Amino acid sequence: MTALGTTLALATAQFATATAATPHASAAAAPKVTITIQGRTKTLLATKTVQPGSKSITRGGAPAGKCPADSAQGALNVATHGDWKGKWYASYHEYLITGILGDNETTKKYYWGFYVNGKSSSKGACDVKLKAGDKLLFKVTKS
Repeated sequence: MTALGTTLALATAQFATATAATPHASAAAAPKVTITIQGRTKTLLATKTVQPGSKSITRGGAPAGKCPADSAQGALNVATHGDWKGKWYASYHEYLITGILGDNETTKKYYWGFYVNGKSSSKGACDVKLKAGDKLLFKVTKS
């Protein structure tokens, strides 16, 4: 092997080792959170620990990147295995959640409320950036 060949082989091996050991920012895992889902008359999902994904929720016409999978909406999606309904509103960049795990609340008397660490969220679920240990509650709430 020539000196140039040896140098290239060594440089390739060093690059492969460095890139394998360096985590990529885009591959960072979302934090683990707990989620509970309370219907109007019963608990639909007992408290469960989930770790949302890293891409985005794109159902119902939501463009890629507008509702991050590492948001509270992503945690709901993971916890329910996608068993939720909602309408995407482009003007708000948010879903109006109308059903979770078969409990549909589309009347004016009740809606799906959303709570983070015991407090009603002032943001939509797509806009809530999760932190490790957050406690999420999706709950049917009287208007």
